Amino acid sequence: MALMRRVAALGAAVAAARQYARQNPEKVNKYTDQAAAFVDSRTGGRYRKHIDSAVRQVRKQTSIPGRTQPFPEPQYYGPQSATRYPSQRTDRS
Repeated sequence: MALMRRVAALGAAVAAARQYARQNPEKVNKYTDQAAAFVDSRTGGRYRKHIDSAVRQVRKQTSIPGRTQPFPEPQYYGPQSATRYPSQRTDRS
């Protein structure tokens, strides 16, 4: 059961991050650049290709002009709804 709680908490964190990215794409891109520069400096440039790929994926999701939904809506399976946090579930006792 502890694993399921962790997975549910991770899902809630992902949903919150997507909501933040929808509302603040400029900040997300800025923080992505800062994180990429930090990781690149700490690894000595060994993983620059992978870091650049990750940055491109973030920019692809946040920087497309005219796109109405930057991310697909999350898919929830089972009785948990999109607005209910794990602590508010009613299907468990």
